[in-house]
Amino acid sequence: MSSRLQRMLRQAELVLRRRRSVRAARHAAQAPSLPPVSPVWPLPIRGDGWSATALQQRLDAFPEWHYAFRFDAGVGVEVRYRSGAPARAADHPLQRFAHFMPPLLAAAGGSLTGKRVLDIACNAGFWSIQCALLGAAEVVGLDGRPELVEQARLLQSVVGARCARFECLDFFDMTPARLGTFDVVLNLGLLYHLPDPLDVLRRSLAMTSRLMLLDTMLDPRTEALVKLRWEMPVDVRMATRDGIVAYPTRKAVHLMLRHLGAASVTEIPVRSMQVPGVYLEGRRASWLIETAAAGPPLDVPSASV
Repeated sequence: MSSRLQRMLRQAELVLRRRRSVRAARHAAQAPSLPPVSPVWPLPIRGDGWSATALQQRLDAFPEWHYAFRFDAGVGVEVRYRSGAPARAADHPLQRFAHFMPPLLAAAGGSLTGKRVLDIACNAGFWSIQCALLGAAEVVGLDGRPELVEQARLLQSVVGARCARFECLDFFDMTPARLGTFDVVLNLGLLYHLPDPLDVLRRSLAMTSRLMLLDTMLDPRTEALVKLRWEMPVDVRMATRDGIVAYPTRKAVHLMLRHLGAASVTEIPVRSMQVPGVYLEGRRASWLIETAAAGPPLDVPSASV
């Protein structure tokens, strides 16, 4: 089969998936509504000694940012990569927040108040800071890149999120013996940057006593497969070292979670068209995984597999 024909078939398949996603989103939108929750945005400047000018200078000093940040007083920074790769839309994380944070809070009993939260591969701390501002008792963010931990600590200082802390730690050095276990574990955008997704899920689930939110890129095929790629750390979007990374299919994720004995697995359905296109194309999805009783059943319909 020629490469041109293959591209045409892939494009036709993406169009078909988008149409199916539109129908599924319309159906999901008719389900009982979830408790409203909005990101704290723009971020407040509450830390001692921070002026708008000083903060802007510190933000500009970093050569890369994987997230765009907005603060009070008009201070902010755009997404930028040292590789020169095109920046994703500034509202990308806000759309993802609207997609999976309301179901997460519903599954956590309605709020993060009193909860310990672990943010694996936290990057600059966007999700950690949001969880801290939403009332978590303690938030621990881990990342293997020192410059990203420095960014996260900067944000923590600026917003005054004293319940959050950030550590530079390789994923494979993360253990319950070292950090304890958590009520909520965030595994967001990590699975497809490592070579063994089953091992990643096993290690991540070991860190929670109750609930994990998984959000990952996928291979869009319908079979239970894992596609291998080679990835190099050309910028902060990528793995921290050269090597194989794995993109599982949706069915493969379900099989792996079943193999690991998760108490329940709920795929979060797309409920709106205001999400990044990869969700509509079947190339990204989110799951809530319970390892133990985490309150009443989640009132979110499971997406079809």
